Amino acid sequence: MRRYAYWPAEANYKTMDKLELKGILKSHFSSLENESLNAFVKHSSYLKSTKGTKLISEGRRHHYFYLIIEGGVKSYYSRDSRDVCMWFAFENEAIGTMTTYEGLPSKETVELLEDSELIKFNIEKIKELTRTDLSISHLINDLIIEHTLCIEERLYQLQFTTSEERYKSIIQTTPEILQKVSLTDIASYLGVSRETLSRIRSK
Repeated sequence: MRRYAYWPAEANYKTMDKLELKGILKSHFSSLENESLNAFVKHSSYLKSTKGTKLISEGRRHHYFYLIIEGGVKSYYSRDSRDVCMWFAFENEAIGTMTTYEGLPSKETVELLEDSELIKFNIEKIKELTRTDLSISHLINDLIIEHTLCIEERLYQLQFTTSEERYKSIIQTTPEILQKVSLTDIASYLGVSRETLSRIRSK
């Protein structure tokens, strides 16, 4: 996913040398062999930006995926003047959308929930590496599987669990969510009104 005019001016492209990047990526992607890691680092860069920044915007093509070092994001669809939250991600999670990975306009928006630090990766360059580097190919495959499993679990919960069960699940798996995400966005994610969420929390 190439930087383009949509990026806001307040985005801060702090200098981080390749050695620092390599150290961070090594700690997150320990399966990569040294030569593969060096190739991966070549197409990555550091990004620090502010709450509300849209990393990916619905209806637009984008050319990066990301690793969150600090901070968090939400993914949502905009329909009929309201946002419908689909997922949240926080520190140490890789984020992106499958449509942008395939070079298509995104069907969702991914926005920073707070001031955040990330590493961004050029999708086309990384995809080129997967064709010749088995270690990188396995890593990207694992990330895609992880993303797919997350979406499948999300669909299952929406179809077969109650809003109260979904609330308990997200609090158990992501306890920091109450500090980082507004109750309005949590209610949207659960598929309930803000008032219904208040009743669930009061039980």
